[in-house]
Amino acid sequence: MPTIYLAGPEVFLPDARDVMSEKRRLARSFGFEPTGPGSDENQAPVARLTADAIYRRNEDAMRRADVCLANITPFRGISADPGTVYEIGFMIALGKKVWAYTNHPDDYGSRVRSIWYGGLEIDESSGRPRGPDGMAIENHGKADNLMIDLGIEAIGGRVVRALALPADPARELAIFAEALRQLANKEGLQ
Repeated sequence: MPTIYLAGPEVFLPDARDVMSEKRRLARSFGFEPTGPGSDENQAPVARLTADAIYRRNEDAMRRADVCLANITPFRGISADPGTVYEIGFMIALGKKVWAYTNHPDDYGSRVRSIWYGGLEIDESSGRPRGPDGMAIENHGKADNLMIDLGIEAIGGRVVRALALPADPARELAIFAEALRQLANKEGLQ
C-alpha cells in the first residue's frame, strides 16, 4: 500500500481531528496509507510539541511518503497555506509524486482581482493587468501561483479543482475524494 502525505491547513481547524480522521479513512478506501500531519491518531497533539518537533515529524513523514496530496484551497487570504506550499516544493525536490486539489473554482488571477483588490480599478492598458498599486496580476488561469501548479504538472501530477465554491471550503472533502480517485487510477490501485 503506497504511503500518501496529506498536506493542508486542516490541522488549524477546531475540529481538525474529525476532519483528518475522515481524510485518512478516504485515503485508505482508495488504497493509500496516510502519513503526515494528523495521520496517526496516537500522535501527541501539536499544541504540546515545539515548532522544531513539529517540523522534524513532518519532514520525516514527507521523506517516508511515496506521494503527496496537498490541499491548496486558499487559506487566510487568496492563496494556499504557505506551509503546504513548502511541503509541495519539498516533496518535488525529493523526487516524489505530488498532486493537489482546491475547493475554490476561481483561478489565482481572478481571486487577486476580486478579493485582494476588492473591485478596485485594474489597469489593462499595458497588456498586462496591474492593480491600483502598480503590481502585475498573474493572469495564467492556474489554481494558484503558476510555480505551484506548473511544478506539480512538471512531475506528472495534477491539480484538481472544484467546479463551484462549497458552503464550507475548509471542510468539504468531495474534491479531495475526487483527487484520490484520479490518483489511485493513475497508480493502478483501482
